[in-house]
Amino acid sequence: MRMLGPALVIGLALTAGCSSSTDSPEATAAPVATDICTEVRAGIDAFNLGDYTETIDRFRVAVPLAVEQAKDDDSKKATELVEAVKYYADLSPEEYPEAARSSADFAKYKSITLGQCVPVGQPDAEPPPVTT
Repeated sequence: MRMLGPALVIGLALTAGCSSSTDSPEATAAPVATDICTEVRAGIDAFNLGDYTETIDRFRVAVPLAVEQAKDDDSKKATELVEAVKYYADLSPEEYPEAARSSADFAKYKSITLGQCVPVGQPDAEPPPVTT
């Protein structure tokens, strides 16, 4: 078995775009953002377990949620999250291992999804590498 190169290592800051505060007027988009990040984190978990079909399924669910959020939030972060979830949703299961090892786009979108949807200090912040 070979080790999967840069497995998605969880550990970057959770941004406000994926919070669920309901105390502010801007909070109307927060539940959608929370749903996006729930799907993204589930996709990351599936990736780390080597379940690329589940990874794709989770990112496919996240796509319309991210698009909907981006309609209300025209920030660069919202646009980047749409691009990232679309990228991961569009990969085939067979493409995941090689893309994780060598794709600049994979690395770029990994940074975006982790940065926006994975809180620092999460108990399983550094899962073992995936083997294939």
